[in-house]
Amino acid sequence: MYASSVKLVGPYAQRIRDEVRQGQARSINQLVAKYAVLGMELSRAPDASLRALEMRLLGGQEKLLERIDGVQAELDTLTAMFDLFTKLMLLHLPEPVLDEAEAVQSSALTRYERFLKQVAAQGFDGNRPRALRRIAKLLTERMDAEAKEAGR
Repeated sequence: MYASSVKLVGPYAQRIRDEVRQGQARSINQLVAKYAVLGMELSRAPDASLRALEMRLLGGQEKLLERIDGVQAELDTLTAMFDLFTKLMLLHLPEPVLDEAEAVQSSALTRYERFLKQVAAQGFDGNRPRALRRIAKLLTERMDAEAKEAGR
């Protein structure tokens, strides 16, 4: 059986030419036919579908990890913003009556410290400074990308 012409370019074409020169086949057509048959046989191998499934799963896991990193960065940003909001709310409410001002401010600082301890006890670990550096890096990259687009 004769099939239609096959056109190979770039590194594939160079590889075929090199192998013919090295004597691995008598002609380019013979070598291309050999690789075509080899490819058909490999695709029919019992583990070929398993290999394809593994590659799809690996690709899916890589995409999922990228998305998880993005969600983690957004969560860290939200946490930092909420921390700042809470601190401002507890420390900058309208001043109380003068004779109670010092006690109220002290109470606000105490409540803020208690709030931080409660937040830390509910799942935060020592990775937060690294996460905040990652947020800064992501924001810098995003700002650089937007600046490049605006410069065009």
